[in-house]
Amino acid sequence: MADIIYNRTELGERAMRGQAGQIAPDLVRVLALVSGDTHFDLVKKRAIRMPEADLKAVLERLVTAGLVSSRGSTDRDDLDFTMHFATPVAETPALTDDDKKRLGLEATDGHDILTKTGSFMQLSGNAPQTTLGKAWTDITVLIIEDDEIQARFAQNIIMKAGFKQRHAASREEIVGELNKQPLPDCMLLDIELPGTNGFDILARMRQHPKLKHVPVIMLTALASQQDVFKGLSLGANAYVSKPYKKQTLVDTIVKTLGLKPYADKPAGVGPTG
Repeated sequence: MADIIYNRTELGERAMRGQAGQIAPDLVRVLALVSGDTHFDLVKKRAIRMPEADLKAVLERLVTAGLVSSRGSTDRDDLDFTMHFATPVAETPALTDDDKKRLGLEATDGHDILTKTGSFMQLSGNAPQTTLGKAWTDITVLIIEDDEIQARFAQNIIMKAGFKQRHAASREEIVGELNKQPLPDCMLLDIELPGTNGFDILARMRQHPKLKHVPVIMLTALASQQDVFKGLSLGANAYVSKPYKKQTLVDTIVKTLGLKPYADKPAGVGPTG
């Protein structure tokens, strides 16, 4: 099931517009979570608090009813990030009224926390947080930042903390970095970028089988409640507001990756303030 990709059929699109007759509420809720080529794990992430077994059953009913098509992951989904990033994608996922209300409350709390502390992690705990089982020196952080001064500042913080770092400043460079091995363990993603924006990049990542699990921390001076809501709805793990403190950035990375604070780093490296 985890390797299945779903897409709304023409009938499913008509159902979302209320043009396909009466449909059960649980079907409508899950149907709204499918937008473009949507991996099962992304549907599961969006279906907050819905048991996985129930979600699988609803998806099977949607497929049987012809509202959703399903297919296995292909080489294109698995490897070709260039083609994936060139395909149009909905920047804002369809959400049910219940999901909008829940995310709205979380965004309100998140905005308040972000304003007071400079960082915010997804409260619901549905963003992917994993214990990597790696030494700090084996963890790679990809910094997406077009401002040269801000990029260097972030790079210095990451390197002094003991992590590896890579950098991209444009859409083309981002695609290039995502085609490299290994994939980053974490991404710091600026919202304002030349030729694209962080929300578009995030939306595309969360619909790609190989990129959907990469933890994403939004770095932005745009810390409005609306921006927090949008990031959460697309699958952001955390927000850090600019300008940020060195310790705030490192702590957010540590928590997002499920690391023990400064546990597995070599002696003599790590943030000092």
